[in-house]
Amino acid sequence: MAKRILMADDSPVIQSLSKKIFQNQGYEFKGTKSGMNVVEVIRENDFDVLILDIILPDANGMEIARQIRQLEDGKKASIPIIAVSGNYKNYSASDFAEAGITAFLIKPLNYDQLVNTVKKYIE
Repeated sequence: MAKRILMADDSPVIQSLSKKIFQNQGYEFKGTKSGMNVVEVIRENDFDVLILDIILPDANGMEIARQIRQLEDGKKASIPIIAVSGNYKNYSASDFAEAGITAFLIKPLNYDQLVNTVKKYIE
């Protein structure tokens, strides 16, 4: 069965490019532009990794990560979370660790690095 990726990012360009890249790699890909429904989507579906933009118009990615880590379903609560942001200077490594972020990548995204990071956590 194909590994499943959920991406929360408000950029249609990043969503579209990521979908093409990951589908070409044999992954199932679901994207959402809304941060508000990420926790609900994870509650209702099984994913192998979450790629989460830290700066979303309707939600704070750090807070979303904390909410996911609080889920009652242990498998869902421990999903690898790969955070992405162009605004990384606002946070320290300990901020990401405290929020339950598994890995962090800086925008603009290096897609080779993104694919390798996803593979590291779900292969």
